[in-house]
Amino acid sequence: MKTLLPVMLLSGLLVGCVPAPLRSQPGSQLVLETQLTPPPLTVATGEGGMYRSPGPAALRVRSDRAASVTAVVVPQGGRARVVPGGTVQAGVVTSVPLPASQGFTQVFTVASVRPLDLTAAEGARSLDAVARVVETAAATLPAGGYTVTTTVYRVTGLGTLQVSASVPGAAVRVNGRLAGTTPLTVPDVPEGPVTVEVSRAGFMTVSQRFNVQADTVAGISAVLRPITGSLKVDSDVPARVLIGGQDAGLTPLEVRVRPGTVNVNVVPLAEGLRTETLLVRVRVSKQTVVACQVTGGEFLCSVD
Repeated sequence: MKTLLPVMLLSGLLVGCVPAPLRSQPGSQLVLETQLTPPPLTVATGEGGMYRSPGPAALRVRSDRAASVTAVVVPQGGRARVVPGGTVQAGVVTSVPLPASQGFTQVFTVASVRPLDLTAAEGARSLDAVARVVETAAATLPAGGYTVTTTVYRVTGLGTLQVSASVPGAAVRVNGRLAGTTPLTVPDVPEGPVTVEVSRAGFMTVSQRFNVQADTVAGISAVLRPITGSLKVDSDVPARVLIGGQDAGLTPLEVRVRPGTVNVNVVPLAEGLRTETLLVRVRVSKQTVVACQVTGGEFLCSVD
């Protein structure tokens, strides 16, 4: 079996959960290829096999030899639909129309060396029921007389996100997948809950859980706050504090500072006392304390 369309294996629809009669048959005389048309959408969340309602129009089928083809469409929570595809000639692509669907949908394409009557699978509510019909019908065929391909897709509503940030050029990720930088319009987002993350170097990341509605445009505005630490300067005599050469105020002083090593000048207001100059390392979300006092007539500062 060959399946031309690569789709993600969806929860609850794993091949291992499919009954044996609905799987590719070992030793089959047939090699079958299937492909959905039109191709699936490229969605912001990166999921494969996604379609807007009503879903893909058809399944393109090709066999390496003349075969009778029937598609059994099993929508999530719905009843199976049987779509006869007729006889396909060797190497000739034939289109089998697909009915409208919603949610996760499986299509089992059965190809056989002789026509099989699978009409009893119409309306089946489970894969086991479909499998029993296929197994019974295929019992009349010679060994290796049939095979099956499985195609999985999802039909869902899509919405749009418009993301802005207080700092331009911030990276936007939807469910962990990079979508672009702010300001940004993100189309084709599957309806339902998504996580939108906005980040930029030097700023705290903003992450928001958001419920996307079909056919709507939703705005998300992120306020990015600088990543900082706290610098506290105490002195037993009044003093002016300069941080990176800029006046920060008088002691006692507590300010938010970007993490890293900063130059701190503590200038006592009293005459005769010299300025104390320090290189102070400020850590993220930590408080660094500079304590100054006059000892033996000398103005000294230390970092805690």
